[in-house]
Amino acid sequence: MSITQLAKLRNLTSETLRYYDRINLIKPNYVDPNTKYRYYSILQYEELGTVKELRQLGMCINDITSYFNDRNFQKSIEIFEKYQETLHSEIREKIELEKVLNKKVEFLKQLNSLSPVNTITELTLPDRYMITFDEPTGGPHELALAVTELESHLNEIAPIVASDRVGAYGNDSILDESQDYIPLSPFIFVEDNDVQSSLKKLVPGGLYLSMYYDGDELERYHPSFDFIKEYMSEHNLCLNGDIYQIFKIDVTLTSYLNETLMEIQVPVKKI
Repeated sequence: MSITQLAKLRNLTSETLRYYDRINLIKPNYVDPNTKYRYYSILQYEELGTVKELRQLGMCINDITSYFNDRNFQKSIEIFEKYQETLHSEIREKIELEKVLNKKVEFLKQLNSLSPVNTITELTLPDRYMITFDEPTGGPHELALAVTELESHLNEIAPIVASDRVGAYGNDSILDESQDYIPLSPFIFVEDNDVQSSLKKLVPGGLYLSMYYDGDELERYHPSFDFIKEYMSEHNLCLNGDIYQIFKIDVTLTSYLNETLMEIQVPVKKI
């Protein structure tokens, strides 16, 4: 049969068969010396069927060529076991990816039911952990670079996008009205058992005041912080540790400034 006929029978292109000829995977049974047309026998038809099935199993062309050129029963078992383990590994990776996506979808859906902006909520939070260089940066560009460097210490799938793990922390100067950048230290929240690093630091649990506010900047005073100070004064509360600014909805999730959202968490105790 001609190359065109075989290609049609196996639902391939003629160029694919020419490629298999060039790499000595499936050679034509006969090549017309005058026209150079390739002709194939039923043997090549069956071999091509085997190639298609091996490709469907995920086998690469180099391994298929090796399989055809020098195969025996034991080698066939070893090759199939190799690709079986490769498939198992890919399945495990997909399962982990699904877990990550499930968490991110759940997080995004929860953003639709947050407390209104500028509303103070008292939260009792457990001990948490973060990685941080524990050094203030000098503005948004340096902060972004520091977060990128921190991210390189994480061995996770897509740890930052669609999450509220990135932020910056500092002392009570965050609550002082100012037009200047506030020296804060960037951080990424982590699970205790996921990271073994000297950069890991405890975020103490306890009573926190939480408030969402519009915006997309860390290291900046926001007028909404006045609500925090008023609440602390009215309820006889004082600061009890570092203050945390956290991205909730940032530029990784929206291109519209009016959709961005921040959270401030202020640890407090009774006076």
